[in-house]
Amino acid sequence: MRNRTLPQHRHTQDCGCLAALNAVSRRGFLGMGAGAGFVALAGIPGAFAAYGDSEYMLLSCMDPRLVHDVHEYMEARNLRGQYSQVALAGGPLAVVAPAFKKWQVAIWENLGATIELHNIKRVFGLTHRDCGAFKIAYGAEAVSTPDKEQALHEKVLRAFREQVKRRHPKLGVSTGIMALNGSVQLIDA
Repeated sequence: MRNRTLPQHRHTQDCGCLAALNAVSRRGFLGMGAGAGFVALAGIPGAFAAYGDSEYMLLSCMDPRLVHDVHEYMEARNLRGQYSQVALAGGPLAVVAPAFKKWQVAIWENLGATIELHNIKRVFGLTHRDCGAFKIAYGAEAVSTPDKEQALHEKVLRAFREQVKRRHPKLGVSTGIMALNGSVQLIDA
């Protein structure tokens, strides 16, 4: 699933990339970004539709190691253009962990807006292995072995499912755990 053909590049003062970027004015840079965004959206069917039915809202972690893999997974399920996404530390964990209580209002309000705007039918909660947010919420010991990590993810995903069903009983809920290689283990109720 992963595309590893692009070399990793870290920008430094000596690489030349920053000098080229600095040569473009702020207005010119914003114009290029807006133009590139317009061109990118023009190729996506329905990209300019502000409303319309979608199948899912995806709640996933924002870990940069897996952003691409999450999108590839959803595309492999033929869901391109059929889901909205909220990505924040821990994804579904943020709904249930006391450590992220302040975020919960925003998550529920976003889900409500997504239901209203896109008439979604399902929520997909996706956690991932080696998630730092789980360590913040429950401590490193809680995920110190594969068995402990698995049990905690399952507990969190069950609680996530229960909370969604309690607030929005008509929505279907799917949950899964993504490995660092991009594979997903679906977790049933």
